[in-house]
Amino acid sequence: MAKAPKRIQAWSIDRERAYPLSEAIAAVKANAKAKFDETVEIAVNLGVDPRHADQQVRGVVNLPAGTGRDVRVAVFARGPKADEAIAAGAEVVGAEDLLQRVQDGFTDFDRVIATPDMMALVGRLGKVLGPAA
Repeated sequence: MAKAPKRIQAWSIDRERAYPLSEAIAAVKANAKAKFDETVEIAVNLGVDPRHADQQVRGVVNLPAGTGRDVRVAVFARGPKADEAIAAGAEVVGAEDLLQRVQDGFTDFDRVIATPDMMALVGRLGKVLGPAA
């Protein structure tokens, strides 16, 4: 193995000992010297064979600061459902008026939601919304 850098040689840890997670995190924080948030990598041997479907490992991680991007939502709804969408924070809410705007080329949104009664209208927008949303 290559010689460790001076910064890592100065660490006061036993490289042969397996540390519990709380102690390992404390040691990393105590030895952090950079002017930025340092990165820690964890390698875990799960002992599974990914070729078998029942041993697939999948997961989801919620990032602490999100993705850094706000999602703009357009909602096709009428009446009280439209009021609920506005209260929930939808950017654009409408029915036939929103349908006409989207047909004219308005695609300034990231996601589209439609109430069940509006699906007949939204179905006509398949070619427009398919690539855009």
